[in-house]
Amino acid sequence: MALAPDDAPWYRRFRMLLVIYVLAMLFGAREYMLARTQPAVDMETEEWSRMADVVSRVNPADVDTDYLLAMEALKKGDRETFVRHMEDALLDKHAKHNEILLQAYAQHLFTVNADYRQVDEWLNFWRTNHPASAEAFEIPLGSGPRDANDATALRLELESVDWILRHEVVPPVGSTGWRVRLWFRPATEIDVREAVAAVSVLQLSPEQRSAFTVNCLTLENCQLVPR
Repeated sequence: MALAPDDAPWYRRFRMLLVIYVLAMLFGAREYMLARTQPAVDMETEEWSRMADVVSRVNPADVDTDYLLAMEALKKGDRETFVRHMEDALLDKHAKHNEILLQAYAQHLFTVNADYRQVDEWLNFWRTNHPASAEAFEIPLGSGPRDANDATALRLELESVDWILRHEVVPPVGSTGWRVRLWFRPATEIDVREAVAAVSVLQLSPEQRSAFTVNCLTLENCQLVPR
């Protein structure tokens, strides 16, 4: 290929680089669109199990491998192995980059009724390292709102919690009951007891709601406080 003279326009002297750059951009855009349109691998499928097995063989020491194996253990009901892989990733390897891993561990601690301070620690660790996270934290609602008054009372209580940016009440699906999904404000410290107190309003009668608020000392010890 003949070289362009030194006094040629820049786009002639660097035309090969421009062609390579444009092709790379087009290829990258194609891969991005494919990734966006392809469905995520469902944890309940055999494909997930095969993926976890392959990754564990190829890169056993990686943090994301611990996450895959933890989710595989959780699917099988093996909570001990789930916790071991999570703690390997989070405590021993100091993982910060995988927000799904951080969300899953904080959610697990809440689900097993760990000390609220431990739940807060990991929720805030997740918030600090991924302030723009689109992942949600979930709290079960038991029977859920019974009518429009219940729904309004729940909405007002959740909106009064400073660290909750937005929420979504999710009706039962299959074996999963009523739950509320919470998204946090990036710059606000999380106290999970405030969210537990907010959803506890569904346990009160309309008369009690007008006379009392709920204050939670732990995740399980909540008290009525006169307004």
